[in-house]
Amino acid sequence: MLWATSHLEFGGGTLRSTVFLERRLRLHVVQRDRLLFDSAFSSPARTSSAFVHLFVQLSGTFVIAGRPPLHAPCALVLDESEFDRVMPGSLTFRSFGARCTIVELRMPSSDIRRPIGLGLGAIDLDPSVWDAYRALAAEPDDQGAHRLLTALSATGVVSPELAASVMTHEPDRFQRVWAVLRPLYGNIAVSAGLKDIQPLARLSTRQLSRDLTDLIGTFGLFGGGFREAMRVIRLRAAVLLLSAPDATPSAVARLVGYGSLDAMGRAFRDAKLRAPSLVQSEVRFREAP
Repeated sequence: MLWATSHLEFGGGTLRSTVFLERRLRLHVVQRDRLLFDSAFSSPARTSSAFVHLFVQLSGTFVIAGRPPLHAPCALVLDESEFDRVMPGSLTFRSFGARCTIVELRMPSSDIRRPIGLGLGAIDLDPSVWDAYRALAAEPDDQGAHRLLTALSATGVVSPELAASVMTHEPDRFQRVWAVLRPLYGNIAVSAGLKDIQPLARLSTRQLSRDLTDLIGTFGLFGGGFREAMRVIRLRAAVLLLSAPDATPSAVARLVGYGSLDAMGRAFRDAKLRAPSLVQSEVRFREAP
């Protein structure tokens, strides 16, 4: 299992994140303080895939479009087209809070043992599973991740094969590349390119590109290569940071590496998103009255 953590304070909001990568799953532990995620502003899919997301919110508020809010803790099973690769016309949701803690597990649809679909609403989980979620959120590490997967499997939420698929040791080529990518994740360096990381990897550009493509494909990350993965991650970071109470679009553009507000605007247009200022007006976090 590969994993990394990050911490960013920006515009009156805070983002803490830990990602765990496995061949059959991706597990993401996120604490968002005064930041708002709205799936309506996820960039449209370029490819489709048979994955689902077990989305658990431990603190904060979760709102399905057009429905009353769900207050944490709550758990839902989302189709890939409702979260990672949102399609036009999909039912959307918002997740927010002065302190909002999320644990999101992405897996093949064949591994989930609960009905799939945002429209079906929240699902029930055993108290032992909630305990495992809270323990992982309090101390995100690989042992806590494995305990959560074991609890989900033992209570019939996911297949036994999902927990059993976790590898204790990764090949050298993945460890070598991850040793370079892990600090980038820690610094939320979403604008890094091959030329930036090639000297650190001490590999030829061609070999590094092959290893990155292999890692991204093996672990089911966004797109078919490093450039596409970074494009999606940068867009997501930009939309999320636009929700910070004191953020400005220009400051967000600089932080995520677009170089200018015009460049970020072009990226948003290419992704079929509205202009950054219009997105910000929809997602900016506001304290409850």
